[in-house]
Amino acid sequence: MSSTGLSNFLRVALDVQATPYPGIHVADGVAAATDGVMLVAKKFDLVFLRGEGAISPKAAKVLAALAGATWIGSVAVVGNRVTVTAQSTWYDEKVGAEVAGAYREVTLPEFYCPRAPVARMLAVLTDESRGWETVAENPNVKVLKEMSARDYVALIDNPRNGGELFRPKADNDTHWYSVAQLRRGLRLFGKNSRLNVRRSSSGWLAFGDQWGYTFTVTPFVKHN
Repeated sequence: MSSTGLSNFLRVALDVQATPYPGIHVADGVAAATDGVMLVAKKFDLVFLRGEGAISPKAAKVLAALAGATWIGSVAVVGNRVTVTAQSTWYDEKVGAEVAGAYREVTLPEFYCPRAPVARMLAVLTDESRGWETVAENPNVKVLKEMSARDYVALIDNPRNGGELFRPKADNDTHWYSVAQLRRGLRLFGKNSRLNVRRSSSGWLAFGDQWGYTFTVTPFVKHN
C-alpha cells in the first residue's frame, strides 16, 4: 500500500537535482528537477499536485519515504511549505489485520530552497525554433546496459522504431552522451512505458512516455 509512482519519481529527481538548481520545483501541476545538464519532470493531475514553489532536498526525502509507505492523496506546495494528505491504517479486530484508514493532512518540515524557473526550462522542450524532431518510438537501449558507466554513446544513423538507439561514440561524432547520465535519467520510466524520443538541432535528447514523465539530457559537443 504505497504511492510507488511518486516515490520513484522523487528518488530519481533527488539523484538528478544539484546546485545551482537544488530541490524539486513545482508549478502548474508539474514537478521538475535539474542539475543544468539533465532534467526530469512529471506532469501530475492538478487535483493531486497543487501550488507553486520548491521542495527542498530534505523535505523531498521525507516525502519520498512517506510515499513509499502509504498512499498519498494530494500534495500542496506553497513556496517551501509542503502539505500532503496521507492514508493512515488501523487494526481491525474483526478482520484480525491492519486495514486502510482515513487520509490525514501532514505538513512537512519547511526547509529553505531557492526556486528555479520551471516553466522556462520546460518551454525549451516545445520551442519550435530549436528544431525538435522525433527520432524513434519505443527504442531499444540495450547497449547502455552492456557498456561501462564511464563510456560515451552517440545516436545511431536513422534509428528505427523499436530498434537500437545508441552505439559507442566515434571520434568524428558531433554530439555524444554519457552512459552514466542516460542510465540515471532513464530510471524514471517503468517497464510498461512507451518511450517517444526527440532530438533538437543542437543535440538535446528528450524522452517522454504516456504517463507524463520526461527526461532531457544535453550532449557533449565537438568543437573544431
